[in-house]
Amino acid sequence: MATSDMPASRQADPRGVVDGDEAWVVLFHDRLLGTRLYIHSLARFLIVVTIVAGTLFARYVVGIGDLPVPPIVLLAVLLGLYNVPVFVVARRHHDQEDGPPPHRLLARLMHTTIFVDFLFLTALLWLVGGANSPFKAFYLIHVILASLLLSPRAACVHALLGYAMFTLLVAGQWFEWIPHHAPVGAVNSDDPLDGRYVITVLVVQGIIMAFATFLISGLTRMLRAGEARLGSANAELTRLSKMRRAFLHVTLHDLKSPADAMTMLLNNLTSGVGGELTDQQRHWVQRCQLRLAELSTFLRDFQTLAALDSDAIDNHTGIIEVAPMISRIVEENDDLIRRCMHEVTVDAQRGLAVRGIERLVHEAVINLVTNAIKYTPIGGVIKIRARGHDDVVQIEVEDNGIGIAPEDQHKLFQEFVRLKPRHDQTGDVPGSGLGLSIVQRIVEMHHGRVRVTSTPDHGSTFTIELPAAPP
Repeated sequence: MATSDMPASRQADPRGVVDGDEAWVVLFHDRLLGTRLYIHSLARFLIVVTIVAGTLFARYVVGIGDLPVPPIVLLAVLLGLYNVPVFVVARRHHDQEDGPPPHRLLARLMHTTIFVDFLFLTALLWLVGGANSPFKAFYLIHVILASLLLSPRAACVHALLGYAMFTLLVAGQWFEWIPHHAPVGAVNSDDPLDGRYVITVLVVQGIIMAFATFLISGLTRMLRAGEARLGSANAELTRLSKMRRAFLHVTLHDLKSPADAMTMLLNNLTSGVGGELTDQQRHWVQRCQLRLAELSTFLRDFQTLAALDSDAIDNHTGIIEVAPMISRIVEENDDLIRRCMHEVTVDAQRGLAVRGIERLVHEAVINLVTNAIKYTPIGGVIKIRARGHDDVVQIEVEDNGIGIAPEDQHKLFQEFVRLKPRHDQTGDVPGSGLGLSIVQRIVEMHHGRVRVTSTPDHGSTFTIELPAAPP
């Protein structure tokens, strides 16, 4: 990856962004340079083993005569020894996350390794037939590799160097400047090269290498341009997301303070601090308190959304015992359950545990429980179950309430969606339309899933599945 062609003004800072505000640095060029060099060095070790094994197989199993086994094996060993320091350096900077890798060092090392690979390939080709060898096609592999890893200009330079090495090999063989190796079976004939054959081989090899360089470099340039656009879009989305979170936090703070103050003042009025209220005044105050309670629920939902957007939530995970959590949720809603005269049963298997953020998982389950309470007519039955199987913990909340029509079920987990009941058995249930969307986001954040089965007038069953915590 020849990112050394990148101007200094466009080099990446420690955060991985390009100086200025034009675009993010292209990961293909910079951040993954150590990784690609590491993979390249691993592949080189594999090639060394393949050369040695293939040479011994060809000589002693296939029976190719006059194959210079010792020089080929020595060449492979030298390639492996040269690859050791390359592997050590590449491994040190493989998937490096603490700042950008030493870009200049890795880029120069990549250039050097590709050049040396061409050199070793030329020497190996000389030992197995030169211009007559079928292995001359391996130059294309190196040309493709250079086009993928380097800039188009650097790829062209390396392709020209490789072609020059091949040309010198063919010319040296033609003019007998170098000894001619023609292992019987590896090449079809050991006759001297014909000038017409030499010209044909050089022209064809040059056209193929040039075409491969042009084609692969063009495709790579398109990929890099697309990656740059994606990086810029991602940077903009990140900036907008941060602005949205900041605005959300400020808005929540600015709304909660006056809402809390109004709640306190209304409580003072109902307690008689300002004098006795008339029945009409008490009715107005109670309506205000009800609306403020709905506002508080709405703000709490937004607080949960803000928590889900936080980058630091993974730092607060822990082991959550499921059965005690469900018992606490039922206790917290005891007043509402009594007021609705519901029968609530809990069947939670002991010892179940999941890993996550307790207040968020608690929020998801309590959302399902309160929905079941609200959307079940007076005197209903609500069953809460928790079971574990196949490394999964299932939490089910079943009710015999009004149910949900099949055509409406796919809308349940969308934000700000509230389905209108088909009858007035439950009255006007207040809500923000965020509850189930929050449940889904919480569950998915914990690598689980939530689903619903429901029949109108017969009730609903919401099921949360979360990965079980290890014992």
